[in-house]
Amino acid sequence: MAQNNVSIYSVIFVNTLICLLTMFYRLVGADANLDQLLIVQSVSFLSLILFHSYAWFKHGGSDLSLAYLFFLMVFIFNGGKALLFIFYQGYEEPFFTFFNGNDYQVVVRAFEYSYVGMFVMSSAMLLNMNEAPDKKTPASDNQILAAKVTGILFLAVSLPAAIYDLQSMLIKVISGGYFALFSSEQSFGASGIVKVLGFFLFPAFYITLIAFRENKLVITSVWILAAIFTVAKLAMGARLVALVPFLIMLSLWDVSIKQIGRKIIYLSGVGMVAVVFPALSLLRVGKELDGEGGIGASIFTIIKEMSDSMSPLVWIMQRVPSKMDFQYGDSFLLATSTAIPNLFWDAHPAQKGSLALWLAREVDPWIAKQGGGFGFSIFAEFYLNFYWFGMIILFLTTILISKLAKVRENPINSAFCFSCFLGLMLWPRGELVAVARFILWNVGIPWLCYQFLVSVFSRYNKEK
Repeated sequence: MAQNNVSIYSVIFVNTLICLLTMFYRLVGADANLDQLLIVQSVSFLSLILFHSYAWFKHGGSDLSLAYLFFLMVFIFNGGKALLFIFYQGYEEPFFTFFNGNDYQVVVRAFEYSYVGMFVMSSAMLLNMNEAPDKKTPASDNQILAAKVTGILFLAVSLPAAIYDLQSMLIKVISGGYFALFSSEQSFGASGIVKVLGFFLFPAFYITLIAFRENKLVITSVWILAAIFTVAKLAMGARLVALVPFLIMLSLWDVSIKQIGRKIIYLSGVGMVAVVFPALSLLRVGKELDGEGGIGASIFTIIKEMSDSMSPLVWIMQRVPSKMDFQYGDSFLLATSTAIPNLFWDAHPAQKGSLALWLAREVDPWIAKQGGGFGFSIFAEFYLNFYWFGMIILFLTTILISKLAKVRENPINSAFCFSCFLGLMLWPRGELVAVARFILWNVGIPWLCYQFLVSVFSRYNKEK
C-alpha cells in the first residue's frame, strides 16, 4: 500500500509541476503568441489525462468506473479542443464554432481554467482511491424483496410515460429535424409530468436488474427494453441522452453481477466513433460530412461539435467580472430549490434562474426566443459562482462523486448511487439545477419508497 501511495502522490506531483509550468509560461508573456500558447496548453491537458489514466488503472481503477467516465466526459466536452490543436494542426477548418482569433485572449484563459479544473478533479479522484473499502453488508431478504417491489412499481409507472415521451420525440424529429427537440421550453413542475415520470425508467431498470439478478427472463427483458430505448434515441440524433443511461447500466452489471468482456466494449466504441457518430452528425446538421477526409474528417467534426461546450465559459469570462458580478453560490442554492414542487409560483425559481436560458438570451436573443440555446458547463458554473476559489468546491465535489461511484457490497445501494449519475452526467455540458432536480426527484423518490418498504417488511416479519 505504501508503494501505491508513493506512486499516486508521484503522479499528482508531476501533474502539479506541469500545471504550474504551463501557467507560468502564459504569465511570462506567451500571450504574444496565442496560437503557440494554445498548443502548449493542449499538450499539458493531454498529458494530464494520460498520467491520470495510467495511475487510475495501475491502482485498480476500472475503465467502466462511473467516476472515470465522468472525468472523461468533462474532458471531452470542456477540453476536447486540445485533441484538435495537437492532432489537427494546419487543418483548414476553424476549431471553434463561435470564436475566431480575436477572441483567443479570452479562449486561453478559459482553456487554462478548464485545465486547472481537470487537474483538481484528477487529484481528488486519485487521492480518494487510497480510502479503505466499505464494510461488507450484503442485502438482506427484506431489502431484496423491497427492491423487487420498488423496481416493479416504478417500471409500471415510468414505462408507459417513457414510451409516450419517445413517441413525442420521434414526431418532433420527423417533422422538424433533430433540433426540433429543443424548440420547446424545459419541463418544470406539473406541466412536464409525463416527461418526469419517464425519467424514472432507468433508475427502475437498475433496481430491477439487481433485485432480479437470478431471474433470467426478467434480466433479459430489462436489457432488451434498455437497448430499444437507447437505439431509438440514437436514431433520432441524441448521443448523450441515449448512451449515458446504457453505459451506467453496463457499469452496474460489470461491478455487481458479472464482469463484461472488454473486447466487445472496445469494438462497440470503435463502431460508435467510426460509423454511428458520423451518421448522427449527418442527422444533426442535415448535410454530409467531408467524404474526402475519411474517418479523420469525421472525428474532427465530432470532437469540434462536442468540445464546443467550452463556449459558455468563454462567454462568461467575457462578461464576468467586467460587466457583471460573480454569483457567489447563487446557482448552487437555486439547485436546492428543485426539491420544492412548483405549487407556489407561476414559474419555478429553477426555471427563472436557469443559467442556460439566461446565457442564450445574453448571447443570441433570437435563438432564445425560438426555445434554443447553447447549454452551459460545469466549469462555467464554478467560475461564475466562485472564480478561482471554485477549485476548492470542485475538489470536494469530485470526492463526493468518487464516493458515489464506489462499488458497494450491497448491490442495491450501488443501484441507487449509480442512478445519481443519470443526473451527474448532464453537468459536463449543463448546470447543477438539472442535476439536482433529477437526483432529488427521480432517484430520491424511489429510494424513499425502497426504505419505506424495507421498514414495512422488517416489521411484518418480526411480528410473524
